[in-house]
Amino acid sequence: MEKLMIQIPDKKSKLVKSLLKELGVVIEPDLFKLSKELNRMVGNGGKPSMDEIVKETRAVRAKS
Repeated sequence: MEKLMIQIPDKKSKLVKSLLKELGVVIEPDLFKLSKELNRMVGNGGKPSMDEIVKETRAVRAKS
């Protein structure tokens, strides 16, 4: 399977994502945003548990 990174104009994002999903394309969530959130949690002294990481990952994937 080939991985591509594309930039989509904000106004066309939903349309493009829906078309790609119909074609069977798997859309990765914004992993950079997730990593920043996890780093912030660790930086505040609290280390997230594996359950918290999985929960956050699923929440981010559900948004896309």
